[in-house]
Amino acid sequence: MFAALALVLVSAVCAANADASPNALHYRPETGVLGDTIPFYWDGTYHVYYLKGSGWGHIAGRNLVHWEQRPDALAKGSDRLSPDGENCWTGSIVEHGGIFHLFYTGKNSADPKGDQKVMHATSPDLDAWTKQPEDTFYADGIIYWSKPVNGAIDDKLIYHHQAFRDPEVSWNRHEGRWQLLLHAALADGSSPAIARYTSDDLVHWSPCKPLLVCPTTLSCDCPHLFETNGRWYLIAADRHYTWAAPPAEPFFTRMLPYDCGELFVPKTMFDGKQRILLGWIGDREGGRDSGQGRWGGVMCMPRDLYADAQGRLCQRPARQVLDAYGKTVLSLPEGPPLGREMDVPSDYLLHCRLKAVTPTETAQISFRANAATPSSGYRLKIGFTDKKITLGDPYRAYERFCDFDPGAPMDVKAFVEDTVIECFVNDAWCFTMRANDARGGSLRIDAPAGALRFQSFSVKTRQ
Repeated sequence: MFAALALVLVSAVCAANADASPNALHYRPETGVLGDTIPFYWDGTYHVYYLKGSGWGHIAGRNLVHWEQRPDALAKGSDRLSPDGENCWTGSIVEHGGIFHLFYTGKNSADPKGDQKVMHATSPDLDAWTKQPEDTFYADGIIYWSKPVNGAIDDKLIYHHQAFRDPEVSWNRHEGRWQLLLHAALADGSSPAIARYTSDDLVHWSPCKPLLVCPTTLSCDCPHLFETNGRWYLIAADRHYTWAAPPAEPFFTRMLPYDCGELFVPKTMFDGKQRILLGWIGDREGGRDSGQGRWGGVMCMPRDLYADAQGRLCQRPARQVLDAYGKTVLSLPEGPPLGREMDVPSDYLLHCRLKAVTPTETAQISFRANAATPSSGYRLKIGFTDKKITLGDPYRAYERFCDFDPGAPMDVKAFVEDTVIECFVNDAWCFTMRANDARGGSLRIDAPAGALRFQSFSVKTRQ
């Protein structure tokens, strides 16, 4: 649960409506916002559960582009004193023995046993969920902080880290039992941590030492663990990751980025070929680029999260999304004239391969630009000398060092859709931001020295 305090203030109730989003690639409910996503793949269908008002919403689809509204999965408890009487926060879903198990955070500041706790629901079909209140459990107070047991820690940790939330359940094949991770605090109140519990039956859980003790500057919300290429990868709400070699090596305390910009609370699902990552991209106050970021917004486009040959987590567009862009509206095999405005649709995919003739060149791609207002629009800037790539608008810029070969051709895929821009460089480095003010405008490529060559250049739209 990202920005827990902000979530307490969210009270919008979202109406159920089939494919309510005006742009299904960036789904949002018909009213309100889309919050933390909990993706789950089963039997050919992609399910996305998400925080919706004080409960969980649910959409599903078979192609990652078109979504169908499904019945809401959870609603807060009807009794104001029940463990989830205020809210149902983030969690996870697993299948065992033909039954689906949903674990979530029950939130109620009036609960004398604890504000946040782990709760359990089950389903035979992923649509109808039955809460199992007898399985509710709270922080143990021995390894992990519990206010009723250990007392207040207001003078040690900020509210955000006074947590026992976001249960992430998975099967640990190395130990032959279930494990549950969550954002918690150490019992002495000194540090936040990724807590770990284990179980043989998904009902009785035993606390273990933390998977990772975190600095207070790091968000431990919504931990998400998966194994690939012989490594465990742990991601959390702030777009960073760490890793370890299973079964017992410690996780590195250094966190590395796998996204740059405005992607929040991402989690993944594996369909047998791709590890699909989904999260939310926040609204801005007043619906303006100058506005402050808010909790919740629209779903990001589905991405394929993978580990490269060096073990680094990278992102590229999911193949189903690329397949949806089947209409070519502009094709310039040798590239466009530099510095000239090109008329393009308001929503499109730009795909180009470019190469700097000299390593001191800088390339800039301007989306939704207005020739009459030079500072308008959104810009992807590529520095071939310092290897820094930036996506920004007049109000903010997101910059990241990317270890690419400045003498090699570079692949750029930029999705400009509705109020979102998502750019993928070399199918590895991703940049994400909202684009509210300009809904139309030209496309322009600039290179100050003119030392830029193209191997391909196309603009496509969805059919």
